[in-house]
Amino acid sequence: MNPIDPGKFSLDYLLENKVITILSRDYVIEHGINWDEVELEEITRCNKDYMCYRDDMDYPDDMRDYSGVFSGVLYEAWSNLNIDYYRHYKDGLRDGAEVHFYDSGKVENYRFWKNSRLVGKIFGWYENGKIEYITDWDQKTCIEFDENGEITYQGKLY
Repeated sequence: MNPIDPGKFSLDYLLENKVITILSRDYVIEHGINWDEVELEEITRCNKDYMCYRDDMDYPDDMRDYSGVFSGVLYEAWSNLNIDYYRHYKDGLRDGAEVHFYDSGKVENYRFWKNSRLVGKIFGWYENGKIEYITDWDQKTCIEFDENGEITYQGKLY
């Protein structure tokens, strides 16, 4: 097995080499929808979670109507206007990048969805941008690092 260079998984390296793309805060706010400003609800149908527009909010859950599914970028912001996370939806399903941020605005983790299923690698970083973990969802494996770049765990997810 080849040794793993944690530097090749730093946030800067992955962005520079176009392995991942992170939308800017301004882009997300301009083109996305703030969760707190729209009537959306995640509902489960046929074992999939759909993000839908809510109607009849004064009715009990079993009597609510949903006017359609959401497509676009949904985000939630902290009170200081930093973004907590954003995620892409297509036809109500998670489809595209989901990115979470630290309170400071630095990237905490990145994952990718296709048809509401996680695919590929999930990356998590320490606040200084060094890799904390890599989860390969397709291979069901995980590698965890300490802040010095030393591997603390490498193996199967379950």
